[in-house]
Amino acid sequence: MYILGIAGQAHDAAAALIKDGKLIAAAEEERFSRIKHVGIDRVGGFPYKAIEYCLKTAGINPIDINYVSYFLQPNLLFRKFATFRLRRFFHDPLASLYYGVGLIGDLRSYYKTLKLIHSYFPNAVIYEVYHHLGHAASAFFVSPFEKAAILVIDGYGEWTATSLGYGEGNKIELKKEIGFPHSLGLLYGMVTQYLGFEHNSDEYKVMGLASYGQPKFADVFSDIIRFKKNGLYEINLSYFNQGFRGPNYLSNKFFRALGPPRKKDEPITSHHKDIAASLQRRLEEMVFHIAERLHELTNQENLCLAGGVALNCTLNGKLWREGPFKNIYIQPAASDPGIAIGGTYYIYNHLLNNKRDFQMNHAYWGPEYSNKEIQKTLDITKQKYIELKDEKLLKKTAELLSKGKIVGWFQGRMEWGPRALGNRSILADPTRADMKDLINHYVKHREEFRPFAPSIIEEGVGKYFNIPGASPFMLFSSPVYEKMRPKIPSVTHIDGTARVQTVSKTTNERFYNLHKEFAKLRGVPILLNTSFNVAGEPIVCSPIDALRCFNGCGLDVLVIGNFIIIK
Repeated sequence: MYILGIAGQAHDAAAALIKDGKLIAAAEEERFSRIKHVGIDRVGGFPYKAIEYCLKTAGINPIDINYVSYFLQPNLLFRKFATFRLRRFFHDPLASLYYGVGLIGDLRSYYKTLKLIHSYFPNAVIYEVYHHLGHAASAFFVSPFEKAAILVIDGYGEWTATSLGYGEGNKIELKKEIGFPHSLGLLYGMVTQYLGFEHNSDEYKVMGLASYGQPKFADVFSDIIRFKKNGLYEINLSYFNQGFRGPNYLSNKFFRALGPPRKKDEPITSHHKDIAASLQRRLEEMVFHIAERLHELTNQENLCLAGGVALNCTLNGKLWREGPFKNIYIQPAASDPGIAIGGTYYIYNHLLNNKRDFQMNHAYWGPEYSNKEIQKTLDITKQKYIELKDEKLLKKTAELLSKGKIVGWFQGRMEWGPRALGNRSILADPTRADMKDLINHYVKHREEFRPFAPSIIEEGVGKYFNIPGASPFMLFSSPVYEKMRPKIPSVTHIDGTARVQTVSKTTNERFYNLHKEFAKLRGVPILLNTSFNVAGEPIVCSPIDALRCFNGCGLDVLVIGNFIIIK
């Protein structure tokens, strides 16, 4: 039985394929189209290439697909928002009419996509999966837990913005829901845009910027996001346009409290840093508040997190260390692309009542290229390279890293989700204090405040980082022990934390062994690990992508398969 999942109408189109409950392949369309965050609504955004990759990996054709999951229910979305606009008609008639017309356009777009899916997979049964159930399924059904509380927080799906649920065996249930416009994810996105960054793309920049500021506007955000006694929350809507229109929904009251929005090209000041810190602080307070209520509701020690807010590593780390749950699981593509996987497992486990027999313990579900394919690309593009066997390749790479070289590392299957986890990575020596600034300026071409993450062999993590367990998907920020901070300055953030990836020999032996070789030379089993791309571009997918990036930025070395190119 083959089940294909499709996600990402407005942004982040993706596809995933399972066979008899086992994940075969998963990838975001942006990696193939080379348009970052491309969604189905954008030209060429339907995940044809991601679907083609999934089918090719399984060795099947579209007619072999039994079920297809789509990541929301368009009719429900239309009913909810049409009702909302009608209720707010007298607050702002023009906005209600404008967005009403837009809503009809959205519905047509959804139906066009569904019609396309029906024609593409003529033998398949199509399920429109409720958005937050898809998120919940994407975390729980691939987790190691038999029972778990489930928390989903995002912008919104059909309507719901936060949901509290429970999973047991092959069933999940949403017990409480909070709907639009009371959305933590939407608010975080609007403040991201207010600070001069891109909504639905750059929220992680605000998370990083927050560490440079002080929560001087905590009282404002405490008024914007208010606790409710039942363990939930509400948004103070006076800080939003009453018609909920405009580029970022924010009202004059918001601007009076926090000042005018920053333009994209304006300097980032301490004022902006303090706003980011205040927003981050309030988000953490609110999620802890919700988590306490969820713990009371479910009486579980395990938590599955999903939705775009589950990519907030600072929040995740604090919740794991200090929150009411002993264990937390987040799958690597926690935002909307993850529903491509969640929808398939919701159908397979929950709807079709099949037992669970799969756990996602690594993120390597994308395309891979053989040495023969790589060499062909290198020869066609007239590259000068050397070929080494595995052991010598690792020793040579470790030697180059130890000498301060910045290395593009292209191996095996591409990662699923937004983090590079050792197969499409840029690597460097974390012991060099200047390495962070060098990579930001000469390689990544991005803001100087952006931190870099460490990857570390799994068994060594407790010596350097205060983290409760393994973190294979780089989704938890953890304190670096104070005595270790001088040893790894380029991966220690200004607040003394690091977004840790633990590397297991069983899931990525080559990357693991590279750490071991590097430790022999520099004394730490840790590498600076960031995504193999430059600002504004998706992570590289193919050998030709890797070569373009390598030749267009300040990388010193490319290690691609068993081949090394040195500038």
